[in-house]
Amino acid sequence: MNNICDLKKRRWLYLALFSLINFFTGALYVWSVFAGPLAERLSALSGSTVTAASLSPVFGLATGITPFLMLAGGFVNDRFGPRLVIGFGGAAIAAGYLTSCLIDSPSLLYVTYGLLVGAGTGLVNGCTINSAVKFFPDRRGFAGGTVTASLGIGAALLPFAAAWLLHSEGIVFAFTAFGTVSGLVIILSALKTEKCPDDFQSRFTGLSNRNSCGNKNHTWIQMIRTPMFYPLFLLFTSSATMGLMLLSNISAIAQTQIGVGVTMAALSVSVISVANTCGRFVSGTLSDRLGRIPTLMLVLTAAVAGLLMLMNAGIGDTVLFFTGIICIGICFGAFIGIYPSLVADEYGPLHNSVNFSVMSFGYSVGGLVGPLLIRWANEGGSFDRAYAVCIAAALAGLTCALIALFLKRRDSARRII
Repeated sequence: MNNICDLKKRRWLYLALFSLINFFTGALYVWSVFAGPLAERLSALSGSTVTAASLSPVFGLATGITPFLMLAGGFVNDRFGPRLVIGFGGAAIAAGYLTSCLIDSPSLLYVTYGLLVGAGTGLVNGCTINSAVKFFPDRRGFAGGTVTASLGIGAALLPFAAAWLLHSEGIVFAFTAFGTVSGLVIILSALKTEKCPDDFQSRFTGLSNRNSCGNKNHTWIQMIRTPMFYPLFLLFTSSATMGLMLLSNISAIAQTQIGVGVTMAALSVSVISVANTCGRFVSGTLSDRLGRIPTLMLVLTAAVAGLLMLMNAGIGDTVLFFTGIICIGICFGAFIGIYPSLVADEYGPLHNSVNFSVMSFGYSVGGLVGPLLIRWANEGGSFDRAYAVCIAAALAGLTCALIALFLKRRDSARRII
């Protein structure tokens, strides 16, 4: 049995490793940089016209299967620890990139990039986040926020490395470099990790094994049978729908509504990405002090304020526009940063990898519904209807948060009685 004092020291190393690993999985979101050169290469090899737009379903497949692999990896992680799951995920990511630069058919890209890179990313993301939360029962928000923020940092910085490699060496070398470096870093880092003992929380000084649901660590089946699950799931879904509606169209909004050029539109994407990353870290740490649900309610209120700013922004109102998207980006990042620790608080840390993966299907629903809603909302040529839908989603989220807060306080009162 591991000595508790040694584990308290080593958990900081594990947190650093989980963050480093998650940083490199941010390469999945470099797709928009790779898409153009990759389409040109496949056009030359296949003899048919391939465009970046025609390859966009490949990225949709990669991101769409992520929650399913998070769930599958969660079962293994809860039983055997992160080493196997992360190692296998890193190998899948490396294989996906390395084979993507060898194929000559666009259809094969669905397998090499869509399935392999997407599956590897899902396995790694779910495992690193939930393992970090387990090792920090005293700072779950901080741990979850730090690891999820590292993914955002990777997604923000790696495009610059990709663009430089594409310009200097070409798409084949860029894919080879990303596959080799990502695979090696992820696999070697995984070898230094270990499974968090199931009784770590109970052995942790000053903490008992009790959580908000009592001594029981809920399985995912038990979790979905609790009244608390439904408002939490709907809360996650509403925030994801709102965030992904705007993130998928922020450049178009900047150019069409505010009248900025291509450079400023690109800057708006970077700004909301940075706000998203900061929101993950800051809100996770803040939730350790204020509570998970109150913090989520606070950032949802900020998001409504940001949406009202966007609704009132017109041609040339760049300050109002950027202030609004910062509020929305922080809110969206906050949900990603807080939910791993929130699920662990409510249902116990033992099965958190699987439980959080089940809860993450709310994010998948938002990913499917959000872009469709904004397409419908923008049919009239204005984004006002989209903002109204987003505000409605935020208000629905606030309602769900109030219900969850009521259920939580009711259960606490019953245990006291």
